Amino acid sequence: MKRSFKNIIWIVARLFFSLFPLDKNKAFFKAYNGLRYTCNPKAISEKLHEIAPEIKIVWSFNHPEKEKGVPSYVISVKKNSLKEYYHLFTAKFWVMNAGSMIPQKRKGQLFMDTWHGDRAFKHVAVSTDGSSALAEAYKNVDVLLSGSDYGDRVIREAMKYKGEILKCGSPRNDLFFNDTKKLALEIKEKLGLNNKAKTLMFAPTFRGQGDGVEPLHFSKLLDNLEKRDNEPWQCLIRQHYKVPLQKNWTDDTRIVDVSAYSDMQELLLISDVVISDYSSLVGDFALLSRSILLYVPDIEEYKAGKGLYFDLEKSPYQMATTETELFEKILSFTLDRASKNCQDILIFYGNVVENGFASENAVKWMLERKDG
Repeated sequence: MKRSFKNIIWIVARLFFSLFPLDKNKAFFKAYNGLRYTCNPKAISEKLHEIAPEIKIVWSFNHPEKEKGVPSYVISVKKNSLKEYYHLFTAKFWVMNAGSMIPQKRKGQLFMDTWHGDRAFKHVAVSTDGSSALAEAYKNVDVLLSGSDYGDRVIREAMKYKGEILKCGSPRNDLFFNDTKKLALEIKEKLGLNNKAKTLMFAPTFRGQGDGVEPLHFSKLLDNLEKRDNEPWQCLIRQHYKVPLQKNWTDDTRIVDVSAYSDMQELLLISDVVISDYSSLVGDFALLSRSILLYVPDIEEYKAGKGLYFDLEKSPYQMATTETELFEKILSFTLDRASKNCQDILIFYGNVVENGFASENAVKWMLERKDG
């Protein structure tokens, strides 16, 4: 659907559904433009229900009938349906994470955008559907969440956003500060993983094309880690959501493709080592004080193309450009060294405010304005 045509539909829907009363006890949620029940909107949605269960919670999905793990109290609607437009334009609150291109709110509505990577690496010049500048998408936003000084700068510069910034952290990271041992065991059990094994995750980002990064020779790395530690290891492969799921490429049962698993933060929680490249997920993982390695064989090409917000070589991140270098660094990275490296990473971003209360503070912002 072309943007101009979609804008007309939204404008007509807004005018029509403005005839219905605005419901101050209803909040409309969407993550990654309807992809999944996940990320910061998920964390805020669940906290909102916990604190104010009288508020109706509506989620929009591309395929609501296929969405798993959605709580029973959630009203699920199909993206671009009449039901979506009805709830979109009668809900007091909107909570989204991807710079949604909505031409105009109706009077009295409040739009909270959380974005999906406070400590972003790569330049983001256009909205997620590629049709318009982020600056256009953020004209209707009333408050944007941030978790660091670095996040503030990206919000102001990349999104040209001039409105209110709520510096409370990323709600999706709150689970890192709860009873993590119990939750980690539950997640591993849900995925059918070995509870006694240490876990390495490979989570490359999107390259702007259909193909993902080829998996490395992880069986060899796992053998060496097990020899070093005298205990079992396993490896998770987590491709970006825009990349097709991997076909079976190994019969090593220690290597598991978790690309279809919707909650990245839960995967980070159960990981002892994370390998990524240009994804903000490593900025989140630093909160857990564990080993982070960046595998960037295409760094010069990437900088010249997509571009980065900072000079990776001058940052605290440990990086490798070959598989051999990567595996050597993983094998030599001690727990103490990893913890110090994570501290340096968080200092690099400046005034990181993650403390487990981001969801609560976001909900508090909403409730304080419910009757306004």
